[in-house]
Amino acid sequence: MKKTGDRVFENSTTSDPAEARSIRTRTSCIFGARMRKSVPVVAALSLFVLTPEVVRADPRTGYLVQQLKTSDDFRVRTQAALALGASGDDAAVKPLCDALADGNESVKVAAAAALGKLGKPTGLPCLQAAIKNEKGASTKTQMQKSIDTLKSGGGVPAPPPPGPDTKYYVAIEISNKTKRPAAEVETIVRAAMQTKLLGKAGYAVAPKGETAAQGGKVVNSKKLKGFYLIASVEPAVYENGNLTQIVRVSMWTYPGKALQGEFSPKLTQSDTPKTDVQSENVLMKMCVENAIDSFAKIVASM
Repeated sequence: MKKTGDRVFENSTTSDPAEARSIRTRTSCIFGARMRKSVPVVAALSLFVLTPEVVRADPRTGYLVQQLKTSDDFRVRTQAALALGASGDDAAVKPLCDALADGNESVKVAAAAALGKLGKPTGLPCLQAAIKNEKGASTKTQMQKSIDTLKSGGGVPAPPPPGPDTKYYVAIEISNKTKRPAAEVETIVRAAMQTKLLGKAGYAVAPKGETAAQGGKVVNSKKLKGFYLIASVEPAVYENGNLTQIVRVSMWTYPGKALQGEFSPKLTQSDTPKTDVQSENVLMKMCVENAIDSFAKIVASM
């Protein structure tokens, strides 16, 4: 690339556009002069393919959505809404949002509660819109509870404390440069980074809101190597029928916060000519997951 010291790894293949949407990946890793000599070349990132089925993989979700939309029995619709809330499926968000306008109070309360339990940040805008015109006290109360849950990042569980096999302690910060609500982006990106890190042996994640002083005590008392990752989410770009998402993840020491390097995954999804928030969410998660993989390889080489 143009800047000296940039290392670019890319891999691209083609797939039948009639069968799937293709994603092109490019990751730029920038390291200080002190690190360049000891850092091995990182393998090319894999190609990812998105299809509509990836988002709606659970057939039970479709069955529950059908019950919620078409059943004449409000009790069936209520149970379907609650079950969707426990499904963990992104595809449950839209039907639950639609159910906030159901003619039955019990169904609306169940749908509002389900959106909070589901923990998907894309459920926040519809709750905020619905509560403005809601007259029912019970429904309005539940809507507010779910709004508060999603705003507080309720979809991201607190990470477990470091265990006896922990070697690395990682604090996470999210910088939202998009025009989307900060709570939405925070939940999506933090959850993806935390899950990816905890899935790797020897890693623990600092709880949200931890101070540097608190983190220092953990790192020093357990003799861990601490890192601080800042994920800067760039605005999604829609151009030439494609959607492109970049998330820049900078790597720092912790708690001292000395810059060590940066990872800038760039993902492009074809056949996306207009705003598609769900696809933006998927690309955000994939970007930070790619960055975490690169980060872990660098850490292992240090």
